[in-house]
Amino acid sequence: MCRSTTLITECAQSHISECIGERIGIAAFNELKGLSQNCCPDRNGPNCSIRDSVINNQRCFSADSLVTLSNGKQKSIAHLQSGDALLAYNHKTKQITSTHLITMLDFQPHHFAIFKQVTTSTGRQLSLTSSHLLPTDEHDYVMAKNLAIAMNIYVMNDDDVMIRETISNLTDVVKQGYMAPLTEEGTLIVNNVVVSCYATINSHYGAHIILAPMRWWYRLFGMSSDAMTGIHWFPKMLYEAANTLIPSIIQK
Repeated sequence: MCRSTTLITECAQSHISECIGERIGIAAFNELKGLSQNCCPDRNGPNCSIRDSVINNQRCFSADSLVTLSNGKQKSIAHLQSGDALLAYNHKTKQITSTHLITMLDFQPHHFAIFKQVTTSTGRQLSLTSSHLLPTDEHDYVMAKNLAIAMNIYVMNDDDVMIRETISNLTDVVKQGYMAPLTEEGTLIVNNVVVSCYATINSHYGAHIILAPMRWWYRLFGMSSDAMTGIHWFPKMLYEAANTLIPSIIQK
């Protein structure tokens, strides 16, 4: 991202000319130039407007992701509603199973975020924030920031069978919008890749236990089908409590 910003500013500087949009062009150029000078290579510099603490609060999938429903069709992650029947991964049986969406742990359709874009050997791609978890064949659940090329992750092929695929590329990308669906199973299939619903807490199983009250509430009373913008109050409260009482399980 830093390299791209530098190249854009170098190019733009020589092409902003006298025109109706000159002031707009100069303002955009100055903004890019400022980011390039102040945030590269140190994003935590005193003059940088982008902070790790802000970026790390974003714990979700990109808004352009597709989620696989129980009927095999795909639905935009931004259009999911509580009660939707989805395909998921059962870590006990190591098989694909059906589950239901409880709610969105985080729903930010307009904010920008930096995502780790994972590409497999067959070209499948998934964009998720760095502290989000997904299962691997040898290392159990791993945060996206700890993935490495040549690791194997689980994907669902065209016959709806779960197979392993090798990671061939990892890059950082900036996209607009991010969402974090929570299912009863604690997993789901996003862009045909098996993923956890959880992030920030460095244990999928621990996070699943902590959020058990949300599953109990859903089974008793259901959830609103309307996605509320922002982080759901319940996981937000839990993360804050965990950060105070057991800070070692929170990844920043």
